[in-house]
Amino acid sequence: MPQKTLRFKIYQDGRVEETVEGFTGNSCNEATKNLEDALGKVTVKKKKSDAFISNQNENLKKLNHESNVTF
Repeated sequence: MPQKTLRFKIYQDGRVEETVEGFTGNSCNEATKNLEDALGKVTVKKKKSDAFISNQNENLKKLNHESNVTF
């Protein structure tokens, strides 16, 4: 399992740049939601390639939970 890292760069004008590494799919949004809410308004979000990788195990669990078919 890759290491999950949150990096923050705080500029002199008060802007905060956040970089998220090691997360796949939408899990990066879930991991940073509380921090972003506390810091204030998010003006720009850029997704890296990892954001478009889905976790097959999570997808199977969701599918199994939402249907009456067992995998």
